[in-house]
Amino acid sequence: MENQSMGDLLAQYGSTERLYSGDVVEGVVIASNSDEVMVNINYMADGILPKAELLENNPLDFHAGDHVQVYILKLDDGDGNVLLSLKKAYELIIWDEFQTLYDTHKSFNVKVKEAVKGGVVANFKGFPVFIPASQLSLAFVEDLTPYVGMTLEIELTEYNADKKKVVGSHKNGLKKKLAVKKADALSRLSSGDTLEGTVVRLADYGAFVNIGDMDGLIHISQMSWKHIKHPSEVLNVGDVVKVIILSVDRDIEKVSLKLAEIKENPWETITNRYSIEDVVSGKVTRLMNFGAFVEIEDGVEGLVHISELAEQHVTRPQEIVQVGDVVEVMILDINPESQKLALSIKAVSALGDVTYDNYDEETLAPQTTLSDLFGDKLKHLKF
Repeated sequence: MENQSMGDLLAQYGSTERLYSGDVVEGVVIASNSDEVMVNINYMADGILPKAELLENNPLDFHAGDHVQVYILKLDDGDGNVLLSLKKAYELIIWDEFQTLYDTHKSFNVKVKEAVKGGVVANFKGFPVFIPASQLSLAFVEDLTPYVGMTLEIELTEYNADKKKVVGSHKNGLKKKLAVKKADALSRLSSGDTLEGTVVRLADYGAFVNIGDMDGLIHISQMSWKHIKHPSEVLNVGDVVKVIILSVDRDIEKVSLKLAEIKENPWETITNRYSIEDVVSGKVTRLMNFGAFVEIEDGVEGLVHISELAEQHVTRPQEIVQVGDVVEVMILDINPESQKLALSIKAVSALGDVTYDNYDEETLAPQTTLSDLFGDKLKHLKF
């Protein structure tokens, strides 16, 4: 058989370009076994990808027809084949791909390989990508081990080809998806809507309630008809509550809420339960220079002015009562509109001075009335 020149061989195999060591070319997988992958590189000889030159070191991951970018190590490995490397090819190609991903902020998938100090290391086409713990989730992540083996969609936040440094974020993508959901949720909310939500956080000024894809705020003033010092007096984290939307600000993505079920204000019906001159029991809640406040039922508090604490002159309320004392008081005045009560301990003490000498023997009706004892105080005392 007549000897063929290299040019004849190239023409026979359809290649018109010469190949050199160091070239990166595209090939098509012909077959694979446990040791190597055979690749058609459109050359007079097939290429061989040894197991050691693969990214994942598993030739059986490759199947006939797969297209691969390969690096030519040697044109002749001694057996007439072209020695190829996938690792070398990607060392050249991957950095261009990383650069494009970084410049375009395009998201892509990686598989987490291990948890390390401060974050996790993921794999992208055989190359490591570091994801800091702060960039794994919207919330703080303490235990990183559950992420090992997970496939995450990330964006590159830092890239340096010279230092072979690639840093990604899963959190950025989550924030974008949440923003889309939030905008959609806001578009469907209107003032006056009644919804059900879960209390997720308490602050000094109110409670945050999750109402689906976003949180709304119940200001502390919208939790109770009475003054409360902290939302925890009414709500707890985890409570499921009905809320009414007060306002929706789509520009700043803020939803203001109020509790739909607020306990009835006892001041609105107080005159159904109490009348002037009634004597009731109550607990001293506060002492001020001008008198003592006494609560006669939950949310209903009145003032015993310092002049109504005792018959004798009182310099300081502490001389007569202490916080926590249970005392009997007479109602001198009721003002539901301003939610105020005028009370008197002195008036109750005066009642104790009324004896049978003051009663009519036939009717047992008191000859001395409260009006006789206190004059116009009962009608005109205000505070």
